[in-house]
Amino acid sequence: MRRSFLAASLALYSSLSAATRGESRQDNNPTWSGPLADGGNAWKDAHAKAKQVVSQMTLEEKVNITTGIDVIISICAGNTGAVPRLNIPAMCLQDGPAGVRPADFASQFPAQITVGATWDRELIYERAAALGAEFRGKGVHVALAPVTGGPLGRSPLGGRNWEGFSSDPYLSSIGSYLSVKGFQDKGVVATSKHYALYEQETYRNTDLPFQYMPPDAPHVHPLPISSDVDDATFHETYLPSFVEAVRAGTGSIMCAYNRVNGSHACEDDVTLNKILKGELNYQGYVMSDWFAHWTNEGAALGGMDMSMPGTDFWGADLVALVNNGTVPATRLDDMVHRILTPYYALGQDRDFPPVQLNTSGIGSDSYPGINPGSTNVNVQADHYKVIRKIGEDSATLLKNVRTNGGGLPLKKPRFLAVFGQDAGANPDGLFACGNLNHCSTEHANNGTVSAGGGSGAAYAPYIVTPLDGIQLRARADSTQVNWMLNDLDLKTAKSNAIIADTSIVFTYTYQTEGIDRDNLTLWSNGDALINTVASECNNTIVVIHS
Repeated sequence: MRRSFLAASLALYSSLSAATRGESRQDNNPTWSGPLADGGNAWKDAHAKAKQVVSQMTLEEKVNITTGIDVIISICAGNTGAVPRLNIPAMCLQDGPAGVRPADFASQFPAQITVGATWDRELIYERAAALGAEFRGKGVHVALAPVTGGPLGRSPLGGRNWEGFSSDPYLSSIGSYLSVKGFQDKGVVATSKHYALYEQETYRNTDLPFQYMPPDAPHVHPLPISSDVDDATFHETYLPSFVEAVRAGTGSIMCAYNRVNGSHACEDDVTLNKILKGELNYQGYVMSDWFAHWTNEGAALGGMDMSMPGTDFWGADLVALVNNGTVPATRLDDMVHRILTPYYALGQDRDFPPVQLNTSGIGSDSYPGINPGSTNVNVQADHYKVIRKIGEDSATLLKNVRTNGGGLPLKKPRFLAVFGQDAGANPDGLFACGNLNHCSTEHANNGTVSAGGGSGAAYAPYIVTPLDGIQLRARADSTQVNWMLNDLDLKTAKSNAIIADTSIVFTYTYQTEGIDRDNLTLWSNGDALINTVASECNNTIVVIHS
């Protein structure tokens, strides 16, 4: 059913003209009047250097920096054009919030929602700094992270909620500030995203391959969903995380797929020019999400500075718009100033590593042909320490019944039974769901769930499953361990639970980019598995990866 609606949405998109798809609320800014970046207090020198370099560029060279190279030929998830004669490389932009994706010999970090659950400022910063070190080690100039309140988590059904810190604006703001600092302290530009009001996957953008249309939808939307909000709600709830990202000095902000009060987020004069660059005095650049660019003129005048990944818009079209006066030359200059200022401010023009990651995925032989050299540089260092600490401190105990010596902590049980596929390894391996960890929604992630899916995912170099850890401890405690990892075999689960003095049920929920959840129940028969085991074992412990 979902595949058929996806096909219908793609078919409809192919019949639409790119020039007629957009809407705009730029009535009060029909030409463009700024604001122009000046470097602020922190980036005066870098901005002056950027201006000096840009003054030597041709029109085409300026446009080349603002427009991504086509995703088909990009080395990274996104690449800007280079200006070799001025020593400006093709900048590498790469996912994501949980690690360098889809690189090998890099770490999979706990999701932002996981580190948010620690309420620990030091761990939030250390996680981001470790991420920044790994991105830099792989030669990535711009990390497409962190998720800065977009989504904030207005609905628990949102497919990308796992990528953010929290639905609480304060906690999200703290996480955003510290994460930007962590990334950029390691010399990597942070991309705070997705601005603004990006709170659902359904109808987010008909341009995309992962676009889900509900089976009962009366029609397929030719435009992204519009998030409509009043000014007070926007400033008090949805803006604070971005305020803190700007205060931390974020070099890049990614505009979102959705519309904002009827205007495409990537060309909305109110949120981009008036609020972000005006009220907040933001000095960095606004980058489109991939394929979130809808019109040439609208995006240029609306406040977007970089088009990604570079397919249908800008390029030669932007050259023409500047030549005929539709887009002022000062506007184009400001785009390039904003892009190059953080590049110089973070010292990326000095001894920055070359790109060293296999963006085609582990096992692919296509990447070395594009960019010969080592794609297997190991950047993990000792980051397992902060990863483990976050895992320990983020665990949340919801209920613990200690009647008759049961509950947690375990006291050397004689016969322990472990249930649920989430306790064990995926029999198909770590990469069964592809570069985006975009698993089947019917029975996703057969094995321990360590991350959600989509562009925010990352490969794990290894996973120590709960069953592995339990068996290691059991040897020391002389505990007999039995396990049953088939969530659907309730008959066997019942017979195993009867003979156990302690049972642990591992279950999960899964979220992924491109599709929202239908409900808040556990996945893969989890609710029934819990009830079956608990009905036979009065010391049943439930562990949920969610």
